[in-house]
Amino acid sequence: MEGGGVLSSTLESSLCKLLSSIVTEPVRPFSEAVAHSLALYRNHLEFYGYQVEEEEEDVLLCRHRRKPNLILRAVDQRGVLVSSIYAVQDHPHLELLEWVNALNADFIFLKAWIDWEESSLQLETFSEGEYDRSNFALLLDNVEYDLQRLFQDDNTLRYLQ
Repeated sequence: MEGGGVLSSTLESSLCKLLSSIVTEPVRPFSEAVAHSLALYRNHLEFYGYQVEEEEEDVLLCRHRRKPNLILRAVDQRGVLVSSIYAVQDHPHLELLEWVNALNADFIFLKAWIDWEESSLQLETFSEGEYDRSNFALLLDNVEYDLQRLFQDDNTLRYLQ
């Protein structure tokens, strides 16, 4: 049985060397609120290729080269509001409202509204409850589905900057 002891110590030594050689990525600092409410969303979006920045205590700005840019806002003890914002060109209010109403009739998952002060089209959806990886992945797919509908709309290029 001595041979087993030598093998075990050799295996143990090899495992120790392997474990000590593993370099872990440094943990990025989060504000206290983001660490608790948005950290899992941040990790999920970074895995999807988003560059994520903390704008405020409970807000994440998420940018991607090929996917819609997103803003996530923690809603106290409720869930997360997911938004995508686009600048709109100057058009008569009635025209823009008719377009937004048509979008809302076409959208399945998002709601659209105009922020007149910011001259922007606001697209929003809500993720209820605590983070769940599968549900959040589906929510992102749903957002992309409705955004495809937005960019297939004949008037979108006319109204967006």
